[in-house]
Amino acid sequence: MRNLRNIISVAGKRIYPALFLVFVFLLCGSDIFAQGFGRTKPGYKTFDFKVYRTPNFEIYHYFENDSVKNEIARMSEKWYYRHARALGDTIKELNPLIIYENHPDFQQTTAVSSLIGVGTGGVTESLKNRVVMPILETRGQTDHVLGHELVHAFQFNQLMRQDTLNSYSFRNLPLWFVEGMAEYMSIGSVDANTAMWMRDAIINDDFPTLRDMTTSHEYFPYRFGHAFWAFVGRTWGDSVIMPLFQETAKFGYEMGIERVLEMTASTFSDVWKSSYTTHYEELLQNTSSEMSGNKLIFEETGGSMNVSPSVSPNGEYVAFFSEKNVFTLDLFIADTKDGEIVTSLTSSTRDTDIDGYNFLESMGTWSPDSRYFAYVAVQKGKSNILISDMNRPRRTREIEIPGVPFVNNPSWSPDGRYLVLTGLVGGINNLYLYDMESKEVTRLTNDKYSYVHPSWSPDGRYIAFATDKKQPGDKTEGTSYKLNLGIIDTHHNNEVTVLPVFKGADNINPVFSADGKSIYFLSNSDGFRNLYRYDKETREVFRATNYPTGISGITALSPAISVARETGMLTYSYYMAGNHTIYSAMPEDFNEEPADPGTVDMLAATLPPFQRIAGNIVDNSLADNDRFSHFPADSFQIQPFMPNFRLDYIGNTGVGIGVSSHYGTGMSGGVNMLFSDILGDQTLFAAVAVNGEIYDFAAMGTYLNQKRRIKWGGSLSHIPFRSYFMQVEQEGDLTNFALYNLRIFQDQLGGFAYYPFSMSRRIEVGGSVSRYYYRLDVYNNYYDNRGFYAGQSIDRNVDSPDGFNLARVNLAYVGDNSYFGMASPMRGYRYRLQGDKYFGRLEFYQLLADYRQYYFQNPFSFAFRVLHHGRYGPTSDNNLMYPMYLGYPGYIRGYSSRQFYEMRSHQDTNFSINDLIGTRMAMTNFEIRMPFTGPEQLAVIRSGIFFTELALFFDAGVAWTTETRPTFDINDFSPDRRFPVFSTGLSLRVNLFGAMIIEPYYAFPFQRDGISGGILGLNFIPGW
Repeated sequence: MRNLRNIISVAGKRIYPALFLVFVFLLCGSDIFAQGFGRTKPGYKTFDFKVYRTPNFEIYHYFENDSVKNEIARMSEKWYYRHARALGDTIKELNPLIIYENHPDFQQTTAVSSLIGVGTGGVTESLKNRVVMPILETRGQTDHVLGHELVHAFQFNQLMRQDTLNSYSFRNLPLWFVEGMAEYMSIGSVDANTAMWMRDAIINDDFPTLRDMTTSHEYFPYRFGHAFWAFVGRTWGDSVIMPLFQETAKFGYEMGIERVLEMTASTFSDVWKSSYTTHYEELLQNTSSEMSGNKLIFEETGGSMNVSPSVSPNGEYVAFFSEKNVFTLDLFIADTKDGEIVTSLTSSTRDTDIDGYNFLESMGTWSPDSRYFAYVAVQKGKSNILISDMNRPRRTREIEIPGVPFVNNPSWSPDGRYLVLTGLVGGINNLYLYDMESKEVTRLTNDKYSYVHPSWSPDGRYIAFATDKKQPGDKTEGTSYKLNLGIIDTHHNNEVTVLPVFKGADNINPVFSADGKSIYFLSNSDGFRNLYRYDKETREVFRATNYPTGISGITALSPAISVARETGMLTYSYYMAGNHTIYSAMPEDFNEEPADPGTVDMLAATLPPFQRIAGNIVDNSLADNDRFSHFPADSFQIQPFMPNFRLDYIGNTGVGIGVSSHYGTGMSGGVNMLFSDILGDQTLFAAVAVNGEIYDFAAMGTYLNQKRRIKWGGSLSHIPFRSYFMQVEQEGDLTNFALYNLRIFQDQLGGFAYYPFSMSRRIEVGGSVSRYYYRLDVYNNYYDNRGFYAGQSIDRNVDSPDGFNLARVNLAYVGDNSYFGMASPMRGYRYRLQGDKYFGRLEFYQLLADYRQYYFQNPFSFAFRVLHHGRYGPTSDNNLMYPMYLGYPGYIRGYSSRQFYEMRSHQDTNFSINDLIGTRMAMTNFEIRMPFTGPEQLAVIRSGIFFTELALFFDAGVAWTTETRPTFDINDFSPDRRFPVFSTGLSLRVNLFGAMIIEPYYAFPFQRDGISGGILGLNFIPGW
């Protein structure tokens, strides 16, 4: 009875909860990749970082140009001085800054684990308080993002690194509170972009309370949070910023406001809204809500966000980006007669080699014959120019600009030969000219200033642009990041002229009129965002619109107007009611008024209260862009690069000790540790845990190296699995209830590597060598024939099965271009093709082919899956590996082991649970998914916090072994046949605040009298 060499299949197996984090971490390893999908952050380049140390920062960079390095150092110290003064706080250790030369390089960073899209300007992570960001197109953008992220650095420093007994919690800080504080301290209280959003909220009676901002995703936290902090600073003074942040981190925003501002959050919301309503309504009386031209692209014809309109030279078509497909912004072409969409030039789910489209601050450009359209996409670590043919809406040409890794805002010359574009080389911005015939590149500008939004004149002689270069005669000292209008004369040695228009305002997006005599542009010179026209001959300026909100794209620097070179038609993107609508208009449709080019009035761009009541620290600091503490020259030093591999995080799972006279002393507890270097190239995770006796000790270490294109790592582990079962044995006059405690130990050494082709495709390889061995302890519990307890004895380490070795190698090709909805993928595809080879005690192959496709037709998603998983070879039918079971969660619903036995009385006597078990299986699933509650753009019922999804499903599958065979012949009753099982039903997936997804479902298993009787079930996994 004690020889258990053949007892391998045991009940009650469990793995220790303390090691759960280990398996989450191994999402980067081969074992989880064997079952996983997900997108991959590709590393197309290997960066040779250097270190530049300043009094308060360690700047990690790879700039060859010292001027860029020194400029970043100066900016960093300036922001440190500003924030330390406003917050009354310092950061004791040197704060790490990791700076990339351009955004495509930044998207490859390993310092941040999550994927980075084109809309992310920078990131501050908490473990090392690292600020990670790229050089952006303009100096002003780089300066603002750096200032914004350094506010987060001060926030993390206060929350995590101060020697304090205060119980700060991230959970108490709403996103609008944190991001709004960073925006206010890096922009100040005068900002035309935020003011535009606030005026829009007043006009449409959609000004939120603080509770609305906290519980709903409809209010952009950056803009509304900025307005909140500007109101606090201008009313109570900037000295309350840190106390309000600290009290909110301890008690939440409601108690924080009550303790610091001495009013309830509800009262604050009322006062805040009243102040904005009073002041903006007066300004709005002088505006006109009548739009010039025709509404072209709006919610009925496009989406709610329709931006970057580029009209063709013949005026027949307009290209624009829109979230019409909900999950992504794609590039569409529409007819300007009726706004009907003709075709889509891009698809984020179709173009698997593209890592992103530059839709934020780039418009694209048409060829002179209106046949081809050129736009910018991030591809293999660079931003390239893609060209599509209107007659065949697929890419016909891809242009990598030689020597210019980042390009933006291309403009096609009227003769069709050249593209002028913005380029970043080594972190320095200039305008470049690309010859499409010779493929040569010419740099048009060469200085420290920024140049964006280039546009050709109709005769091809002039190029208009926006620049932070100062206007003629501007003798003011200090650095200014305000954008002026400029012109390059390509017939006169590329001479640059800056126009004396609206000094101190942001003047962007210049485009020539069809006759070439005027330049249309956007300006916030009146505090709004309106369209203006500059007459080249008379040098007069005219205001063409007087709108209450503004002509705008997604950001303050997004281009939003274009002109048809042949017809003069102008298209523009207008922001109103939280949406971006595209209009088309002819020059005569605008009611122009003369404007004084020397007058700038920022009253409408000032966030209320207009009269500052209390102390001003933030605005005063921002007013002088060059004021900060000056340091000796030797305080800025070049340092050798050191990876600084160190402990980032340590956590525990608790400690417990239990004493029992029957089963001895038991312990429980564990500790998890995370180590990494400063750049995130190398990561080490280690965990130890014990749950029971000393034999139940578990440990694991995993190493990951991401420095180069091939990511690789390894793991070493010792994990015990413990199982219990009982046998009743008669020993003389005593009955022995023998409790068997079987431990299976796994010692494993593994390695893995993966090579990403793009964000959506990768190849994986891995291998491991494992040793399995056993320990058996028997607890003998004796009872006499009257049932009274007679005593206990323990037999330790009795005869148990022999150990064995097992090795495995695997190879997989994975694709994932899917987009997640409420609780499951809704659009795109996923596939995984994998093969494994096992050696040692077992000799067999394992194959996995899993393909999933998702078609989205708002509000429904149609999901399909086909899967085959099988073991092949001499020992494929073995009892050492868990069998495959069709009733596992995520497979065929309604056939879990519990559900199977619940329906035994209904089922065919020829059908047993063995028909669901095998070493090979094939399966198909179909679902119609509908987001039920959630964001308004996606779900049927609007909800800010409760995200659910309804799904109507049909599941089918069959499992078999080497000795059985699948069949569809219902009259086949041979013992070796396996007939497919089917089920259908309805499920409701609930997303519990992103922490987990539960799926209660009601299934109708076909093997239960057809579909006449249903059965309830519950899964704890996302939708496949």
